[in-house]
Amino acid sequence: MEVGTHVWLRSDEQSAWGWVPAIIIRRGSCAGSTSGDRPTVRLVLRNEPVRFLGDGADDGPPKNTSSPLPDMSAVMPHETTIFADPDLLRASGHDDIKIRNTGGEYFPPGTLNAVTGIAEGPADLADAPGGTDDLMELAHLHEPAVLFGLMARYAGNAIYTNTGPMLIAINPFKELGLYGPELSDMYRKEGEGARGTDAPRLPPHAYRTADNAYRAMMRGIEARIAGGGDGDGDGTSDQSILVSGESGAGKTVTAKIILKYFAGLSSRRAAHVSVPSGKMDGASVERQLLLSNPILESFGNARTVRNDNSSRFGKYVDVSFSSSGTIRGASVEVYLLEKVRLVSPGATERNYHIFYQLLAAATPGERKDLHLSDRVPADFRLLATGTYGRRDGALDEEGHKEMLSAMTASGFSRDDSTSLNRLVCAVLFLGEINFEAASRGGSCRLNDEPASRAAAKLLGVKFKDLERFLTSRTVAAGTEYFTKELTVNEARKVMEALIKATYGAAFDYVVRTINDSVNAPPNAKTAAHIGVLDIFGFESLGRNNFEQLCINYANEALQQQFNAHVFRAEQEEYKREGIRWQDVEFPDNQDVLDLIDKKHTGILALLDEQCVFPHSSDEKLCRVFYTRCSDHTRFSATATQRVNLKFNIEHYAGRVEYDAISWLEKNKDELPPACLELLDTSSFALIPKIRGFVRASGRPQKGGGRRATAKSVGAQFSFQLRSLLRRIDMTAPHYVRCLKPNDLLLPDRFEPRRIVEQLRHGGVLEAVRVSRAGYAARYSEKQFAFRYYILGPQQCSLGELVEKISFDIWETDLAKERALEKAREAKATAAARKSWVTVSNAVTSTTRPRHRRKSSFGALCDALGINGKINDGAVATLETTDEEAGGGNLVPLLADTALSPPPYKGVERIKNGIAVPGTPAEFRALNVSSQCALAGIQVGKTKIFLKREALDLLEGMRVDAFYGAASRIQGLFRMDRDRTVYKRKKMKVVRLQDFFRKILSKNTHHPWSQWMGILTKITVLR
Repeated sequence: MEVGTHVWLRSDEQSAWGWVPAIIIRRGSCAGSTSGDRPTVRLVLRNEPVRFLGDGADDGPPKNTSSPLPDMSAVMPHETTIFADPDLLRASGHDDIKIRNTGGEYFPPGTLNAVTGIAEGPADLADAPGGTDDLMELAHLHEPAVLFGLMARYAGNAIYTNTGPMLIAINPFKELGLYGPELSDMYRKEGEGARGTDAPRLPPHAYRTADNAYRAMMRGIEARIAGGGDGDGDGTSDQSILVSGESGAGKTVTAKIILKYFAGLSSRRAAHVSVPSGKMDGASVERQLLLSNPILESFGNARTVRNDNSSRFGKYVDVSFSSSGTIRGASVEVYLLEKVRLVSPGATERNYHIFYQLLAAATPGERKDLHLSDRVPADFRLLATGTYGRRDGALDEEGHKEMLSAMTASGFSRDDSTSLNRLVCAVLFLGEINFEAASRGGSCRLNDEPASRAAAKLLGVKFKDLERFLTSRTVAAGTEYFTKELTVNEARKVMEALIKATYGAAFDYVVRTINDSVNAPPNAKTAAHIGVLDIFGFESLGRNNFEQLCINYANEALQQQFNAHVFRAEQEEYKREGIRWQDVEFPDNQDVLDLIDKKHTGILALLDEQCVFPHSSDEKLCRVFYTRCSDHTRFSATATQRVNLKFNIEHYAGRVEYDAISWLEKNKDELPPACLELLDTSSFALIPKIRGFVRASGRPQKGGGRRATAKSVGAQFSFQLRSLLRRIDMTAPHYVRCLKPNDLLLPDRFEPRRIVEQLRHGGVLEAVRVSRAGYAARYSEKQFAFRYYILGPQQCSLGELVEKISFDIWETDLAKERALEKAREAKATAAARKSWVTVSNAVTSTTRPRHRRKSSFGALCDALGINGKINDGAVATLETTDEEAGGGNLVPLLADTALSPPPYKGVERIKNGIAVPGTPAEFRALNVSSQCALAGIQVGKTKIFLKREALDLLEGMRVDAFYGAASRIQGLFRMDRDRTVYKRKKMKVVRLQDFFRKILSKNTHHPWSQWMGILTKITVLR
């Protein structure tokens, strides 16, 4: 980093971004340092304005949103001094200083079309590093570069940005008009090649990601058919789009956009292909899928701290296509519904939307039938959190009407809709029932209250049966069975289990009904599939429980799959560019996956093991964790955490503390056998339909046997996740990372710290590191020539420039290697000389003067046949006094002394699979490809790739060249300036002499002539 370099400086205190733009104004050795070559870098920091940064100075929207770009002219100069290792500065590896991409860091205002997001400024604006739509094209790619690149596009309402293999989508929290039919048609035409080669390339968009997946699928189908196949799906053409992000980042909306785009492509194909009767066309399937969203959102979404419409489950939509590209059907698979929210929602959150929607939209007749009377959410224990409305302005009454309309169109009968509403009310009233302790022992009884009566009636069971099955259970002892009365706390646990079991079964029933309406007909012939995964993102909350472990486990597995795919994509780019490459290591988090889900020893396996024991507890479970997992590098627990039943897991996104309380109960998540018997006695028509979805524990069977116990929640989730990963591995994945710019859900508010946090949790920064592991930097031919032109001869071609740079890098590397070998030889010889100093003392008189002893040592070296030519500095360190020599009585055995090998002189070395030449002639005898490989440079078809070592050397050579050029320019300038001054003075002197000579020539007796004669004699004498 030379003077004048534009950098990013880490500044957590002064900047809301964590980084501030700066410029190096001075560089020199630190006078107060022990190392004279340690430079002092003085930086002028420029503070960014507050109005766009969202730095927490105010909780409202930006005061001025007319131009959301940072006003770089309004700066407050501030100087700071940083002491840094020169090697780190040269390698751009300093943690607090990063080189800034200059030449278009931000989009100028008005250069982006608000509708299409296409640059309308200069033609080369897209090549400007800050304005590029693919951050991988930046010359310097690191955290501040990614952050400010996203900010530059967000400021221009360009919410989509490519980062290598993934699409980053920032939720704008406002309508931008980016999803109209005209724009969708533009991306379709670009995918089909109908826009022409001269048309500008469209910017990143969810439409492009969807189109890329669709075109790849069609190419696979056509290639398989051309190869003699019949078009049946075999996985080779299958695609998948993985959408992830935090709650409120826009995952569900993005998935809807993608599915709608698929339906549009399918409908156009169907217009030219006859669809057999009895099969749904693409529009109807897409309509069914879109109509399923209001239903699933009502039953599976809730208001959380971060989002008013947060999906509390994962969803994978598999769309099947025919060989002609038309949609044949679809299926929906859900993962890990958060059922614990039913009985313990957060203090500032809401329960599932369906409860509030029903209470807001129920008619007087429905209120009478459902025993609601004039009740409101605050009157129910499961809803009384103090938070009842929504910040996004959505009305619960309108949401309920939309849900009922979608149910009608999705194949739900009127009785199904009414029955689901009835079951929802039954869940609410189950939460209202109370127990009181009985007079005998530790038993209890169910209070005979209106809420209890309403719950029994809505469930279609008798009140006495409800009381009996909630307050007692059957215990097997050999072949005999006994009835055990339950305490108040135990009865409440049974009641909560009944709530979660019935609601969870109803949700699964809703999903199955939706699938029945969108599944392809049995005789439909599908050629390929495209899956759209709307999955929850990595979570690290204030209190992380069993649900967060499962969510983060899923993200760990998906991150590993993502790393493998990025690795393969990197290799594909090397092949596409036609360069030679070696295997690139990528991060492997298999150890974390083993910690969580390894057979017999993983956390989930240990949890299942403890669930089998009848008297296990949370304390015993944690003791098992501490004993069996304490040696794992990713697992830790302090003494305080052990007391509070907590532990840490080091995930790829950071350390997360987990609270193990209630894990056993949540992992079992089973309805006691008595409650199953209660449901079997129900007269409610919906209960038999959802009965098959109820998870039940083992219960007595005829003949004394017991029914097999259902899989635990952890085991079931692990099975689903493995199945999902196998399905994804059989597809070509495409990635979409959704980001939320702020937690206040406000438009035009960009909070950099939140963005960086999500980038880390989403693995984006890690993906950047993986993608650049092979070649740290890559430049287009134009960028490379512009940056390093000074290193080549004048008016040279790109090939000549690369050849010259390759030779200079090889020569520098060779000089360093030889210098290193020479230093090793000097060190070894000095060590040998020091070890033989006692020999010198033995043959040299101790009374001889000090200056004579050195020559005696040289004579001794000559006698022994040892090279005694050592520099004076080394000799000075080897001179000893008589006392240090110990009288010269010890003489080491020469046979035990090993000398160092000779210095490096043409010793053959292998680098990048090529023998390193020892002379310039040998280097120039190699072909250009080998020369570049030795220098760590690869020239592709459109880009030039640089290894990290080559980049460091190249940057250093560039700095030296600029310094040398500046010195030469200064020398020429000073020479011209001094020459001009000299000529000017000489001219004046000549004129003055001419004037006096004229006078003297006219009057030889003038006094001046006498003086001139004397001066002439003196000059001659000198």
